[in-house]
Amino acid sequence: MLALLPLALVCELLALATRLSPLSVISGALLVLFFAWHWRSLMPYPRRLGLVTLGLFGYWVLFDEPDWQQAQRMLSSAAYYAAFIGALGLAHCAVRRLPQLGELHRLVLRLPRASLYPSYLLSTFAISSVLSFGMLNLVCGSLERYLERQPYNQQQRREGARGVMVTALRGFALVPLLAPTSVTVAILTRELPGLSWSALLPFGLLCGAILLAVGWPMENRRLRQLQPTAESPQTVAPPDTADGLRSLLCASLLGILLIALLANLTWLSATQAAMLLVPLAVAGMLLYQGGAPMAVYTEVRDTLAGMRNETFIFACSALLGGLTAVLIPVERLASHFSSTPMGLFGLGSAGMLAIIALALLGVAPIISLSLCAALLAQLAGHGVAIMQPAVALLVGFSLAMLLSPYGPSALMLARHAQLSPWRIAFGWNGRFVLLVLGPLLLVPLLA
Repeated sequence: MLALLPLALVCELLALATRLSPLSVISGALLVLFFAWHWRSLMPYPRRLGLVTLGLFGYWVLFDEPDWQQAQRMLSSAAYYAAFIGALGLAHCAVRRLPQLGELHRLVLRLPRASLYPSYLLSTFAISSVLSFGMLNLVCGSLERYLERQPYNQQQRREGARGVMVTALRGFALVPLLAPTSVTVAILTRELPGLSWSALLPFGLLCGAILLAVGWPMENRRLRQLQPTAESPQTVAPPDTADGLRSLLCASLLGILLIALLANLTWLSATQAAMLLVPLAVAGMLLYQGGAPMAVYTEVRDTLAGMRNETFIFACSALLGGLTAVLIPVERLASHFSSTPMGLFGLGSAGMLAIIALALLGVAPIISLSLCAALLAQLAGHGVAIMQPAVALLVGFSLAMLLSPYGPSALMLARHAQLSPWRIAFGWNGRFVLLVLGPLLLVPLLA
């Protein structure tokens, strides 16, 4: 039954390339079969989310007026979201073959003292735009190995490790604002067809500049604790390591250019272009390195199976968004927001703060974003301008990643730092979020 996942991914990618919607519906049906068969292998949170989704679906079937077209749209959305996380997650197959990433700390910490924070921030952003949460595992694991080889005292280790982890988390939080491979861009451009990554990017760049300007003086002094001293072992990264990182950076930039080019020359959005190019590039790399076709298929299948919890959460969030759109009437709200300029600001601010608040209560930001995007799509159908609230949702998702003590990023850092996830979320990021929240609330007004 593991073969159903790669088959569902292929069907959805073919649906994107050929614009044949029945293939997307078939992909969604294959996902339903896979998760029905592998239900017990899911973690508790996805299973609870699945029960909530199933209950809401049952309510829609019993008490509303369901039709096959609406069900098709929901299956297509679930297939699209699942294919998004699956297609981009295949990048892990390539990264496993890049040991140069483990030398990140050695290379960055030899840069000028004033540039440590932006260097770490942009490096972790670049890595996490491909690896997602895998970036945090990579950075934290390689940091522990780096610290073991250096003669730091206890305070240097504690302060320096905190600086690296916080900066890595904030680099991860830049992905929703800047990357065409981010889930926020995928959801917003899917639910709001008039929206594009290129239209959102200027506002994301402004928000990223605010995050950089506020965090730079706060964390750079901590990162200086880890810079080599005269007493430190004078180890130099091998030339092939530095060359490998430069090659990786060039390859990443080339990939972004190809994504933008494909999006400009075809009907595909930037997100859809990334969904098609990443699996092709990974499969080509594995075959080029001498992998047999069957071995490549097995690695791809096992990688997708390893992401089944994330895939299930993404698919459920799509279904929840679709069910919310058909169950909640928004006609009365539309007239208020379309006629009141400040209404759009209030709508966007409410969505931004709702995503953050729900994240604090344990609701994954991907779920609350899907619900907000579904409602926003309904409002757009009644003539409401959606650019300003869409930018606000983008910002809210980014901040929720920093503040949620229940999110996988906070839990992952808490395990490595041996601290409470509440300490990670509020002790490390609370003051920072309070400082940036005001300026970021004003950015959507520019839209």
